[in-house]
Amino acid sequence: MSILAGIPNLVDKWLIIPPKGQPPYYRHKSAALVLSQRKIPITGTCEFLQASYSKITKNWMNAREAGYCNPSRENWRWKRHLNISEANRSPEIRLERAIVAACGENWSNQMPTASGLVGPAVDKRAAVNLVYQENPTSYSLVELKVCSDNPLFAAIEILMYGLLLVWSKEHVDELGYDLEKQPVLNAEMIMLSTLAPAKYYSSYRLKNVGSSLCDGLTKFGKNFGLELNFEFSKFGPAYDGGLNADRLREAIETKRPVT
Repeated sequence: MSILAGIPNLVDKWLIIPPKGQPPYYRHKSAALVLSQRKIPITGTCEFLQASYSKITKNWMNAREAGYCNPSRENWRWKRHLNISEANRSPEIRLERAIVAACGENWSNQMPTASGLVGPAVDKRAAVNLVYQENPTSYSLVELKVCSDNPLFAAIEILMYGLLLVWSKEHVDELGYDLEKQPVLNAEMIMLSTLAPAKYYSSYRLKNVGSSLCDGLTKFGKNFGLELNFEFSKFGPAYDGGLNADRLREAIETKRPVT
């Protein structure tokens, strides 16, 4: 059972996603298209976030009561993964590595979030694509996309990792984490964002989702003395689909919100 078990169902209820395909329904392109056409505002976001945070705590407590408590020391560790196999043709992994290599030491990637929290082989692949350190207490967690999934799915992915970061900060001592080796746990300001080429968003209008997340995260973060925010973002004009370091740096420096 994942540390995030039960949260996908809460997402579907919060967004009132029509049942189509296999649950959780928010994963499907049809859900993002439905929300793109919805005119009524999305409400109850802070309550949804609080319920999701409680699910994480409950799942962790259940694992402890079952006799398991061995969180990986690699969770939230700052590392830059630059090597990639020639056989790996994933456009997102290749782009992620190229961004980190091009943009400097303030960028990390493939940061584990939950390995070992509820079992030895659970949530090993739950990792943040990109993490940017603006200063020692300000970080951005980024879900990078090129052509896979859809913007709604990407937003929920990074939202879940953001919730795990807030939860981990509150349980640093119990989890045995080290603030020097896991500096992101010092964060006081946390931006959660998706990042993709402009065309990735062209079929969707998810401003209502973004606005609701911004408002809900602001309220939720105050419970922990944190500034939390969310943004759908796109590369700047220099992005051409390639991996040229200069163009990637410019595309990152000029990235902007999706409007």
